[in-house]
Amino acid sequence: MTKTITMIKTQKRKGRYNVYLDGKYSFPIGEDVLIRFALSKGKELTDEDIENIKEADNTSKAYQKALNYLAHQLRTKREVRDHLRQNEIAEQDIESTLAKLAEMDLIDDLQYAQSYVRTMAKTADKGPTVIANKLRQKGVPAVDIEEALAEFPEEQQVENGVTVAKKSAKHFHGESFRTKNNKVRQQLMQKGFSSDVINLIMDELDLQPDDQEETAALQEQGDKLWRKNHRYEQKQRVQKVRQGLYRKGFSGDMITRYLEDKNSE
Repeated sequence: MTKTITMIKTQKRKGRYNVYLDGKYSFPIGEDVLIRFALSKGKELTDEDIENIKEADNTSKAYQKALNYLAHQLRTKREVRDHLRQNEIAEQDIESTLAKLAEMDLIDDLQYAQSYVRTMAKTADKGPTVIANKLRQKGVPAVDIEEALAEFPEEQQVENGVTVAKKSAKHFHGESFRTKNNKVRQQLMQKGFSSDVINLIMDELDLQPDDQEETAALQEQGDKLWRKNHRYEQKQRVQKVRQGLYRKGFSGDMITRYLEDKNSE
């Protein structure tokens, strides 16, 4: 049994049409499907023809949505799949769309990962571990991530890390030299740099203790602890301040001199 196209009416949305069969509205289609199936008034369609046309239109809509999503920036395969699912595209249309996009080199997880690593290496303060985690969250396969990280060589990691470390060292200026060193290392690790690279960064940074800075830091931290423990008897107060300053990385000799001055006050 066949049905006859009695009218093809243009929708308000550009490139979309409504098809009428035997005088009744039947289904919408895009211009590319209209042309592909050579649809025109008077053409007869079987039930199978109608199903094929509808399926082709669904695939076409999925492809167009994917193209619009890719228009502004590169995307991973998972990102495109998730976007199409959010737009309630059928799974079979999603898979066929992804295959077509991959065939046309419009999605390529390795290419995406390489571009992402290069951008992060130039513009961000993150190390390879954080970058790799971000790529995993975007659905990039491990093998592509590993290959892409070659775009961030060790020399550049050290250069970027030194910049991060210098800022950190300034931020921790009120800490003891030992604590400052430890905190700079911790921050570099949190930023995603490996232990080996952190050692190279710290060698390059070459932090050196400054007696005046250390004394000023001890005075500042000690006075805070002294005020904090004011409710204790003198002996216990001194002990608590000593313990607090030791935990903050100051040397025993400096702590003793500070406390002697406090006692003399």
